[in-house]
Amino acid sequence: MEATLYNYFLLCGIPFIGVIILTPLLAKSALYLKIIDYNMLHKNHGEPKPLLGGVGIFLCFAVTLFLFLPVSGKLLSLVLATVIISLIGIIDDIYALRPLLKLIGQTVAASIVVLWDTSLYTVLLEYFARLYLPNYFVLALIIGWIVLMVNAFNMIDGLDGLAAGTAAIIFLAMAVLSLLEGGRFTVLAVQLIGFGACLGFLIFNFHPAKIFMGDTGSMLLGFVLAVTHLYTIKFPFSAQLVLGSMFIFAYPALDITYAIFRRFVKGVSIFQADRGHIHHVLLSFGFSVRKTVLIIYLINIIFAFLAVLLLSFNIATPLLLIIFVITAVLVLLLFNKLLIISRQNGIADEP
Repeated sequence: MEATLYNYFLLCGIPFIGVIILTPLLAKSALYLKIIDYNMLHKNHGEPKPLLGGVGIFLCFAVTLFLFLPVSGKLLSLVLATVIISLIGIIDDIYALRPLLKLIGQTVAASIVVLWDTSLYTVLLEYFARLYLPNYFVLALIIGWIVLMVNAFNMIDGLDGLAAGTAAIIFLAMAVLSLLEGGRFTVLAVQLIGFGACLGFLIFNFHPAKIFMGDTGSMLLGFVLAVTHLYTIKFPFSAQLVLGSMFIFAYPALDITYAIFRRFVKGVSIFQADRGHIHHVLLSFGFSVRKTVLIIYLINIIFAFLAVLLLSFNIATPLLLIIFVITAVLVLLLFNKLLIISRQNGIADEP
């Protein structure tokens, strides 16, 4: 398939239309089968809503991949891994899997895409080899990072449209980077397909949501975003690459880091669900669900724009160091402020 504007629209449009067609059918099926998300402590919807929205995202994503991309080992490994992630999500949505079982399944899926062809991560392997780190250790770090992003998106899926909108913004930012860098068309295609699927789902998921994506969708989006970002890394590993990558995943990365930090401070399990996420704090100020989600969209857009700048232009090392130090200090101040606000506003933890 050629890299033309018409084909770019097809890659976005087919999953977009596919999700629009499938989602109402899946909502009816979820209600009939009683696969429903009830208003749990860490959720913010007033009544039970059907799940299975993530199934539509997965089906449209996978079918569009096979329609437009040549079958290759990389494509097969990606689809196989997303099948595993989606199956784990479906089982969890129905039966509520234990966190450890979910973690094992996520690790297996991440291991498939990483170990299937380790040459895809040559940039990272060669850089860390200079630090005398063995390849198996670096590959384990890559697998761990993918799993971290899977759970980051799972955690932010607490408000109508939040996970799907955040993923759409990141997919679009990655696609812009792929275009600017003149990278591989297959990677760009995956990003555009993901973007189209997320936009289609948002029609039904933006507040007030008619259906939720469930863990099936949130884990799938986190997984595909993490993997495709790794596929785009083709220039030398550097502080600029690290900082740009942090910015492109800024909100989900910040939220999961804050969740681990918050639970560590409180002395509870990092797997314990609570109402202390960043979106919960914003809600505690009196913002509506829509305004909270739009604020977070704006944050995502700002960081995505900064990430594109960082990953597209050469920036002097001293300036990078200043940006990194400022970012680190602001993050620490933010975490401390969020903890204070959570205590003052009485944001409760799940017992």
